Parts: sequence; structure tokens; C-alpha cells
Amino acid sequence: MNVTRPYRMTQRREMVEETRERILQAGYAAWLDRPYDQVTLDAVAESAGVSRQTVIRHFGSKDDLALAIVAWQRPIEEEARAADPGDTVTAVHRLVDRYETMGDANVRLLELEGRVAPVDRLLTEARSSHRGWIERTFSPWLTSARGARREELILALYAATDVTVWKLLRRDLGCTRPRTESIIRQLVEGALGALTTNKETS
Repeated sequence: MNVTRPYRMTQRREMVEETRERILQAGYAAWLDRPYDQVTLDAVAESAGVSRQTVIRHFGSKDDLALAIVAWQRPIEEEARAADPGDTVTAVHRLVDRYETMGDANVRLLELEGRVAPVDRLLTEARSSHRGWIERTFSPWLTSARGARREELILALYAATDVTVWKLLRRDLGCTRPRTESIIRQLVEGALGALTTNKETS
């Protein structure tokens, strides 16, 4: 039996995966740095140290690459933002951490909404992911709410933790990172406190 063939096949698969990983990392870095519509496959290929054709062979179009990057980043992102249910301090701290890394890129995507179809798909997925984070993180409060009240609380928490709030505070109003985190935490605690108040008065 030729024992070198399985080894070579394994080695080839590893090389393919390594190339794919480099392309994903290069594409992710490019979109953190520049608007979506200014990123080209040529630039991604050059950064990854491969040819444009290699990028196309692995991912197809730029839009397909963007969707692959989102799928690749989702578990990383969810782990980075994860906090024990009910731990609002850690949850907001980790959320602001992520916005400090990728908030500007997210805001640039919002500017293309309605004009670039793949961006609309990316934003739909991002919003679904953020809602899932809210439902997990604030589940101790959400489990005691029902129907319209529960949905209203989710939307209030979404508004309090949306990237546009981070952008308003950090970029538009020039708040420091600690102050931004403190204000977002106050907004979150205000939404949760309103639920308690409503329950007591109902």
C-alpha cells in the first residue's frame, strides 16, 4: 500500500484550509479598514499573498466572500460578546469592546443599506445575531415578561445596545470609551428597571 498518498492528501487539505483562512483574514481586515464598495478582490488577494483567481476559486464573487467572512466570524464574535445571563456589566463591557474593534466598519455598512443587496443580507444576519445576544444575555428579565411587554423590552434593549448609539457617543459626541460604556449600561439598566416598575404598577 502506498502510505505517502494519504499523507499527501492530508497535507494538501491543510494547505487549502490555510489558504482559505488567509483570504478570510485578509478580507476581514480590509472591510474593517475601508468601505465595502472600496474593497476589491485584487486587494484582498494581494494582502493574502495569493492570486485573484485563487480568491475566486475559493469563494466566488466579492459578495460571496463577504458572506463567508460573516459566517466565519459569527462564532468568534458571539464568543467575544458572551456573558453569563444577567451579568449586565460584563455584557456591556464586552459589547463595547467589539464596537471599538468593528463599530466603524458596521456603521459604514449601514450607509450602503438599500443600495447594495449583499450588504442588506449582511445587515439582516447581523441584526438577527444581535437580537439573539440580547435574548440570551437578558434572559432572566425576559422570562418574566410576556407577549407585547417582552417584545417591547427586547426592542428597548436593542436600541440601547445598537452600534449607532456607540457611534453617536464615541464619534459624534467625542465621549471616552469608559464614559460610553457607562452611558450604554445606564440605558440598559433603565430599560430593565422600567420592566420592574411596570410590573409593580400593573
